Amino acid sequence: MRYLITLLFLVILQMASAQSTESRSISYIEMTDTWIRIYNDSGKKVDTRSRSSFGDVVGYSSTFFIVRRGSFYVLYDPYCRHLTTLTASNIGEILSVSGNTFTAKKGSFISTYDKKGKKINVRTAP
Repeated sequence: MRYLITLLFLVILQMASAQSTESRSISYIEMTDTWIRIYNDSGKKVDTRSRSSFGDVVGYSSTFFIVRRGSFYVLYDPYCRHLTTLTASNIGEILSVSGNTFTAKKGSFISTYDKKGKKINVRTAP
C-alpha cells in the first residue's frame, strides 16, 4: 500500500511538472492599442497587461520578452516576472530576440546579451 501511494504521488508530481513546463513557453504576444496579451504554446492566453503602464513589446522568444518603457528595456519571463531592466542608451536598438538571447545594435557595434541582460559577445556591424 505504501508503495502504491508513493508511486501515485510521483506520477502526480510528474504530470504537474509537465503542465507547468508547457505553460512557460511563449508562442505569441498580441499588442492592441490598449492591451498586451501573452499566449502559451497551447494557444491559451496566460496574461494580459495594460499597454499604457507596461510599455511596448519590442521582441520575444519562447523563454522571455522585452518591453520598451520610456528610456528603458525591461526583460520579463513568460509569467511576466521581471528579469532585469537595462538602459536603452547603453543597449542601443534591439535587433532580434531568439531562444535565451537578444541582439542589439549601438553605433557600429552589434552586441549579444542573455535574457538576464549580461553581455555575451560584441562584434563590429557590417
